[in-house]
Amino acid sequence: MFSLLLAFSALALPTAPIVFTQTRGAEPPRLALLSPAGQVRILSQGFHSATDPEVYFDGTRILFAAKRTQADPFQIFEMNADGAAVRQITHSATDCRQPVYQSRIFTLDEPLPWDQVAYVSNGSLHSVKLDGSAHQQLTFTPTQDLDPLILPDGRMIYASQSRLFGVNLDGTDYALFLDRAGRTPAVTANREVVFVQPNGSLAAVHLDRPLFTYRPLTTAGIFHSPAGLPDGRLLAARKTTATFGLVRFDPKTKIATSVFDSPEYDDTQPRLVAPRELPDGRGSVVDERVPTAHLYCQSVFTSDQPKMAKAAKKVRLVTATSTLGEADLEDDGSFHLQIPANQAVKVQLLDAKGELLRSSSWIWARNKENRGCIGCHEDPELSPDNREAKAVIKKAVPMHAGARQ
Repeated sequence: MFSLLLAFSALALPTAPIVFTQTRGAEPPRLALLSPAGQVRILSQGFHSATDPEVYFDGTRILFAAKRTQADPFQIFEMNADGAAVRQITHSATDCRQPVYQSRIFTLDEPLPWDQVAYVSNGSLHSVKLDGSAHQQLTFTPTQDLDPLILPDGRMIYASQSRLFGVNLDGTDYALFLDRAGRTPAVTANREVVFVQPNGSLAAVHLDRPLFTYRPLTTAGIFHSPAGLPDGRLLAARKTTATFGLVRFDPKTKIATSVFDSPEYDDTQPRLVAPRELPDGRGSVVDERVPTAHLYCQSVFTSDQPKMAKAAKKVRLVTATSTLGEADLEDDGSFHLQIPANQAVKVQLLDAKGELLRSSSWIWARNKENRGCIGCHEDPELSPDNREAKAVIKKAVPMHAGARQ
């Protein structure tokens, strides 16, 4: 271990410790802890590499990704806030990165809710309990899913396909959150989600209307890995010269104040080691013994192109390599399908001749999930009509391996 005390006359020192990642050139990353007195201590002694810190809601534990030797894959570990009592959570053959503590989850089959963590592996989000058990894959698109973040209501957002998407803790109810390019989102105490744009600047949207409240925040400097503070401000890494340093950023005034900058290292991924509000817990309907899910739509005629949608007569379900089946639309534009769980699919609309009219993006549904949509590329803020879709009161049309068409 070592300690470093810099001259902090021009810096705004934190009132609680900050855990962060340090990287120098091609050297492996390491975890460091900045005290309110300005001392820096290395927390990841004994590891070849350590990065991606995350602090538990009561401020007593730190989650991180690390590998003990160069040949090991990254795994998820947890330690006490002072670096003691290190314990391994995942034991995977592939890299596990970017862990976050999820809010508590509960089901009707379990007497008590439990804590679990989400992380990235093989380009998808996964979750396990803190003892490494109950592993689940949560996302299933053929794209790279990154940067998970837990919101105050217990939902999780993450970066995928150069946009931000939302999903429940168990992988259900996947939906677009922000139709703009962004990475490493953070949520503030003022209910804003701040994210890094492709050019390194910060921008924000409000949780209540993320698709319609975009505002840019910075014009100078390259930012990295923001994190919310209790007072509505953010910790972040900012690069203005050769390396990244840590700053405190105020989304209201748009002023960044330097907190720490070691000249030889990139200092990134700052997280305040202090209590923060526990997000709402979430229930789960997922039953992995059930290999299918239901997908229904109130009406494909509810669309941003209603004239085109009125020509639709059938719906087709496809995977990346095959067609799972076709079904007639009800005359109100609704459909109700039984689909394979945990598989990326696209829903396609066909006209009377069987010609393709439109296609959805990749979607999925978890085991036993009832997944619904309002229409076809409809206004994302539109509330559906209060009526019963004709297809929903009928049995679902099976579209999965072994189903009889």
